[in-house]
Amino acid sequence: MFYSIARRVFVGLLALIALFANWRAVPTKENTPQDAVSVVYDDSAFGDVKVFLPEDVKDGADVVFMIHGGAWLFGNAGMFYENCREAVQAGYIAASVNYSKLQNGAAAADMVGQIGKALTALHRALTEKGIKPGKLIMAGHSAGAHLMLLYAYSHYADCPFDIAFVVSNCAAVDFLSDARTKKTTIGKNAYLLLSALTKELVTPLTLERNETVKTAVAAVTPLTYVTPQVPPTIVVQGTNDEMIPYQNSVALYEALQSCGVDSVHITYEGAGHFLGKDFPEANAARTAAFEAFAQKYCQP
Repeated sequence: MFYSIARRVFVGLLALIALFANWRAVPTKENTPQDAVSVVYDDSAFGDVKVFLPEDVKDGADVVFMIHGGAWLFGNAGMFYENCREAVQAGYIAASVNYSKLQNGAAAADMVGQIGKALTALHRALTEKGIKPGKLIMAGHSAGAHLMLLYAYSHYADCPFDIAFVVSNCAAVDFLSDARTKKTTIGKNAYLLLSALTKELVTPLTLERNETVKTAVAAVTPLTYVTPQVPPTIVVQGTNDEMIPYQNSVALYEALQSCGVDSVHITYEGAGHFLGKDFPEANAARTAAFEAFAQKYCQP
């Protein structure tokens, strides 16, 4: 009874916070750049994916699908435009997706659902243009990588594309890994983030005693979904990540290895959450891993 009342109060507070955030938030839905097209996948404020096509796109061209970060609160598809243009230069179809955030009242399940809708709409749009797409490479950073893993690891069998492999950059895969020491941003806000992402009242007590809360937290934890069937994965993170504990990438890689999933772990020694261009060896290693996986899993 107490939990039921507390949960109702908490959900009400979340709604007020979401309303306040929406009122104060700077709109993040941007105009479509001239070298891209917008594919609308639902009628939400952020329901589109920006698609960049090579000039001479051919049937069988593989698709790089990118999911931006921003702490599940901020950001937009524009964060990956330059990466999309680089992918197009390499011959890929590239796409960067917009999705609703916590400040729009969306839970993690809503965001993952939007990713699925976006992929379905993208596949349909390419087909209608007379393009038979090849395989799919999914990539994300931070919150985007977290959502990407949730989708790829739980929907690889029903995705409209054949997922070749995924690239996880600085993903949160275990929100509670730093909940005690609180050395990172996610550690300091673990229970609040989990509550917002699940729309449940997550506290140490409810997580210990309430099965609904346990199930909800497991559902937004990518490690939950690691099996031998998940797509090959490139795991990337910096050792000095101030947002998400570096141990998250280690745990993901070890889980993948224990299941026999083809995976590599690229460590940016000394890098923070946003990695950057000041780590040429690590950047070269990530590029080499991407090219090796593309040659292995994308060739007909």
